[in-house]
Amino acid sequence: MAIAKKWSRYTKDNARSVANVYGVYELADGAGNIAYIGEGKLRERLIAHLSIRSDPTPGVSYFRYATTGSKRRAKQRQNAMLSEFRRKYGRLPIYNQKRRG
Repeated sequence: MAIAKKWSRYTKDNARSVANVYGVYELADGAGNIAYIGEGKLRERLIAHLSIRSDPTPGVSYFRYATTGSKRRAKQRQNAMLSEFRRKYGRLPIYNQKRRG
């Protein structure tokens, strides 16, 4: 269920080039380790992570995404991706741990 797309450098310009449609996304550190799995309107959410002054995602260098067509489907896919990650690594990505425990 992982996103098959290649990683893109996580910059405002690259985030702005993403369509603002519903989907799921992954944020990763410089080594390609997934730090966050999210869902929502893609451009909006990706830019929001870059804009928050408290910087909830320090060390994030890359992102990749997949469109889902609806908010409901995005939430379902995010939950499936988080479950798969937890099964594989025994924990959630570092920035998902605060929300879901």
